[in-house]
Amino acid sequence: MRSVSNRHQALMLLSLVTLGILIYSNALEAPFCFDDGYNIVQNRHIRVTKLSFENLTRAAFKSPMPGRPIANLSFALNFYFHGYDVIGYHVVNIMIHITTGILLYFFFKTTLSLSPLCSRYKPNSSIAFYTALIWLVHPIQSQSVTYVVQRMNSLAAMFYILSLLLYTKGRLVRKNEKSWPWFAGCSLAGIMAVGSKETAATLPFFIILYEWYFFQDLSKAWLKRHLASFAGILILFGLLAFVYLGANPFDAILSTYEHRDFTLTERVLTQFRVVAYYMSLLLYPHPSRLVLLHDFELSQSLVDPLTTLLSMGAIIGVIGLAFYTARKERLISFGILWFFGNLVIESSVIGLEIIYEHRTYLPSMFLFLIITVVVHRCIKRELLKAGGLAAAMLLLSLWTYERNGVWNDSVTFWSDVVRKSPYNARAYNNLATCYMERRSHGLAITNLKQAIHLNPNLIEARINMGASLAAQNKLDQAIEHYCAALQVNPNFAAAHEFAGAHFNLGNALTRQGKLDKAIAHYSEALRIRPDDAEAHNNLGIALAAKGETSDALAHFREALRIKPDFEDANKNLLTFHKAGEPVNVNVSYK
Repeated sequence: MRSVSNRHQALMLLSLVTLGILIYSNALEAPFCFDDGYNIVQNRHIRVTKLSFENLTRAAFKSPMPGRPIANLSFALNFYFHGYDVIGYHVVNIMIHITTGILLYFFFKTTLSLSPLCSRYKPNSSIAFYTALIWLVHPIQSQSVTYVVQRMNSLAAMFYILSLLLYTKGRLVRKNEKSWPWFAGCSLAGIMAVGSKETAATLPFFIILYEWYFFQDLSKAWLKRHLASFAGILILFGLLAFVYLGANPFDAILSTYEHRDFTLTERVLTQFRVVAYYMSLLLYPHPSRLVLLHDFELSQSLVDPLTTLLSMGAIIGVIGLAFYTARKERLISFGILWFFGNLVIESSVIGLEIIYEHRTYLPSMFLFLIITVVVHRCIKRELLKAGGLAAAMLLLSLWTYERNGVWNDSVTFWSDVVRKSPYNARAYNNLATCYMERRSHGLAITNLKQAIHLNPNLIEARINMGASLAAQNKLDQAIEHYCAALQVNPNFAAAHEFAGAHFNLGNALTRQGKLDKAIAHYSEALRIRPDDAEAHNNLGIALAAKGETSDALAHFREALRIKPDFEDANKNLLTFHKAGEPVNVNVSYK
């Protein structure tokens, strides 16, 4: 690994761009998936048709995740330029991923050139390049890139690394040069990172740790001199926690478990095994091991299963090793703390889903640097070293391309999830949804039966079963499932899911001519979700059928106010204006 010229560096960057494009080229038409629906397809706030401060502000702060305005704004701009053409969204995600890889190269190159490291890690350009390349092509990153909504994750990581790079550049300016532009850029990038996803809140801590490790030579005296500054940062963290969690953070954390089928204790214990599993995926990311929804057994205690205690011991041991070897193995020590520190928000007490591969996107960066550095040390022959890293890069690229191919078709994708996670009810429900979209209701019902068998409290499966049965004109059976959905304990479902049950029950009752009951359920759906254009439209139809024309027109107008391009509501409004009676009304379904 010899030092490289500017021309060779340009070739390195070109190879990062080229490989990034090639390995994700087969995912450009992958359809919107899972949470894409709630955050993008069904999110009316991002439907920006005119660039204005008001429209962009609404998209940023009124979307389902208002704490991530930068990511929401990017989706709104995508809609402005591409509508719901999914290719445009994928192109942006791939560009973000490649840009992050390039920033990572420069950040690692700069880090390796610092005085505590430069004599030990030469040439720094080659080490930085191989690390960035392996990170870029690693199959586990496909979930952060191909899964459109996880732009929130990749965008936060991009700004995170940019912030650290700018900070490092600011610390390296000569005495006669100005450093404030670098630090201003660092602050702005940090704000953008937190505005993309809350997990970037660890950035101030890692800037301090980076400063201490690589600029202050792990000086205890320096730590003592800056205690006041650190206290200020802790206060800032407290203010951020107050903003996101409210005055009672413990109650807020407990509230995140209201709709979960696991407790805080179960989640914390399970995360030791989850983090160990993340490490195994990073070391052996064969596509057969990668899946959107993992079946992951909960830990009931430290010894149930025993791997909980073993994982906890291993993690504590590795972190202890990082502290013990901090002065001698500074880069490896920092990388270990980086990995675990950037997992701590999503792998601790907050009641998030148990496991997602995209959570390793940012934490894995320094882990790959550690691997590259170990290879650099252990293999002395330059040709063998470069050949081994190139072979690893090629294998990872092929696996990523293979993994991306699974995302390209919704039925193929969810069939893959069901095969790998056969005890996950949501996987069967989502596969059934794909069959429903293709009007294969028999196959949908087969999968929904399995979903309900695995989790009788899965309200979406009950609603989808009702919809499939209604599509086969089995209205009485459909109504039974809608009613069963409404009987689900509120602790296992969100409010919008109950709104969906009321909406669909209203549709079935309308078809049976039970208009009063239908109106009651549409009204309840709107009480829970007042901006539901389809519910306003269908309530208008039911009211019109009872002769309540003025109220019907009001609901058609409200549907169009919420969703200006709503064709059914527009036709219904025109029909009533022209005929004065409900002729050829257009019912909307979900």
